[in-house]
Amino acid sequence: MKRKLLTAFLGLSLSCYAQSPYVEGFEGEVFPPEGWTVYENGSGVLHHWKQIIIDANAIYPPYEGDYAAFIERENVPDTGLIPIDWLVTPLVTVPEANPVLHFYSRQSLAGDQGGNYRIMMASEGAELSDLNSFTVVQSWTEPELNPVFSEYKEVYVPIPSTFAGQNIYLAFVMEGDEADRWLVDNVSFASYCIPPDNLSVSAITLESATFTWSANNASQWEIEVLPLGAAPTGEGVIVDENIYTATELDMGEYRFYVRAICSEALQSSWSGPFYFDILNGFDGVVSYDSDGDEVCDSFIENTEVIITIGSEQYSVYTNNQGYYSFYGILDAVATVSVQINAPNGFSDVPVYEDTFDFTSDEDFAVDFCLEQPEAVTDLSVTLVPVNQARPGFIANYQLLVTNNGSVSIPTATATIEFNDVRLDFDSSPNTSSTLSSDVVSFGLTNLDAYSTQYIPVNFSVLPPPENEGGAFIWFYNNVTVFENESTPADNSSSLEQVMVNSFDPNDITAHEGSVVPLEAMVEWMHYTIRFQNTGTADAINVRIENTLDDNFDWDTFEPLASSHDYTVLRHENVLEFKFNNIHLPDSTTDELGSHGFITYRIKPGTSLTALDTFENTARIYFDFNPAIITNTAITYLSVLGNEEFNAAEFVLYPNPVTERLYIASQSGENIAFAEVYDINGKLCLKQDSLQGSIDVQSLNSGFYIIKLTTETTTVNYKFIKK
Repeated sequence: MKRKLLTAFLGLSLSCYAQSPYVEGFEGEVFPPEGWTVYENGSGVLHHWKQIIIDANAIYPPYEGDYAAFIERENVPDTGLIPIDWLVTPLVTVPEANPVLHFYSRQSLAGDQGGNYRIMMASEGAELSDLNSFTVVQSWTEPELNPVFSEYKEVYVPIPSTFAGQNIYLAFVMEGDEADRWLVDNVSFASYCIPPDNLSVSAITLESATFTWSANNASQWEIEVLPLGAAPTGEGVIVDENIYTATELDMGEYRFYVRAICSEALQSSWSGPFYFDILNGFDGVVSYDSDGDEVCDSFIENTEVIITIGSEQYSVYTNNQGYYSFYGILDAVATVSVQINAPNGFSDVPVYEDTFDFTSDEDFAVDFCLEQPEAVTDLSVTLVPVNQARPGFIANYQLLVTNNGSVSIPTATATIEFNDVRLDFDSSPNTSSTLSSDVVSFGLTNLDAYSTQYIPVNFSVLPPPENEGGAFIWFYNNVTVFENESTPADNSSSLEQVMVNSFDPNDITAHEGSVVPLEAMVEWMHYTIRFQNTGTADAINVRIENTLDDNFDWDTFEPLASSHDYTVLRHENVLEFKFNNIHLPDSTTDELGSHGFITYRIKPGTSLTALDTFENTARIYFDFNPAIITNTAITYLSVLGNEEFNAAEFVLYPNPVTERLYIASQSGENIAFAEVYDINGKLCLKQDSLQGSIDVQSLNSGFYIIKLTTETTTVNYKFIKK
């Protein structure tokens, strides 16, 4: 039976102070607002609930408007009382049906700092300064409250219906020493039917799909399943469980919507769309025997699965559960070949070949169970720029330490050397992090085979005059393991980044910078593609097309990290990244949450010469909008002399340099003049009749090219000014 239901929202009054519908956005000139009160337990008295300072909005932004309620993190002696601060609403009347406290929550630090966050309730007449007068309605740890610390999360807290009609107080309570900060905005309290969330699709066959969602405070739902091009009707199927299977579906692309029904008069807004496909294809899982008991008990993530159909070859990549999928095959009978490009330690991996009848209703799956690998120890390290570096702001990074080997590593040490003239280390949730001058060190434990540990790292980019837009910052990253390494070359990496004032948020960055010495050719080139939804509504899907340069070895492409779940398909040198159902917020609604990124690495080809280049451009699609074309990241190969090489005509030292750069001619030829250029090609210094050295202490820290001209030749070298 189908029926059409109308959405309603029933508000209520906050006693004596406001009429429904009531939303407190903390925008007034006085804090706390009228009727609200602030209390603490006497520990950590330097900080208490307050209104966020508008000048700090870039770091601690409100959800909406200019202000939010804010509690700073406390720091008291270890022997002291744990600080507790609570912000109390005015007296409110609990509505008769579906009472819900609704607000937006945000925090400031990645990871779990150990804080406890609660919504508590007290009856009319209670002593509000005594926390024992309150009872807990709901509590969270930091990751539970804000899984993505830098994004506002919409929070619904159902109030027990046994309190219907009673007058109560509600309190926002933070407890913890050095816990994370808490921002609260747009608080409301009303009869509310909570929209379903955590929408998902599973068990997709050639004619059916199963949908699930979170029940929240409802016991009945309405669901509508539509072909991609069809308009929603607002009328769907009523179900009494938060699971539904649609049948008799044809091949094609679909989306589904669902809303909660709390009563005939009270329904939620529609959640969705959630997209899915019913297409020809197959999937599978790649696993292996980790301990020799002939049981496949571990998955292989980020490994290439090579699929050949006829004369065409494609590559897809496993997720962290070893799962891969390949769909979009036309109705036909086809011979299919599937091969695993297994990581270090595996040998003699069989190739699967079979004939599939894709005109039938049969579902196909190709799973792989690999034998126990040989013992291989191999760690690699990469620093990913999550956002742009802007003078006066915090720049966010992710340090990736990947165990590419088959042996679990109990302990290792990772370090980041940074330019401390331009940067200050700000924070990291890794509790083992230590700072010594310009090096941050991290103690790592339990690096499982074929897995990656992700360490958020934040640096403060110093304001002018230390930094100006266009200057460069650099990082050197290293990981050390106290065992024999099979591939020590990838135990270190670098990142060169341009500081910006205003910037296009959709860009591509070559981690190794604009120039790479041919003599010291890196084993891997690393790229990060960043994207931001600057539209006026959330982007349901994001797709990135990226064509690999001919100077790369395409078959070595390897995805490393991303901001959101994704799939990637490689066909020869064309990459297609899909972030389906990402629902990326627009920058006006949630600036920090509107960003995303993907990072990968790839090896250069083997037949490169000086002056060859790597050029890399991405095309970013938000839903069905035209492509946003990024900048082109260009990396040049040159004889640039980061070290002393016999083949080079000159030797530069020291490199990196602080004050004076010495230049020695291997042939004895005199240098007529020297020119120093920044990485953008701007001439910074020129010196005629060079007498063995050049003073570079006036240069800002960063990467430079020195062009040396003699009577017979001109050569370029790269050097680093510390």
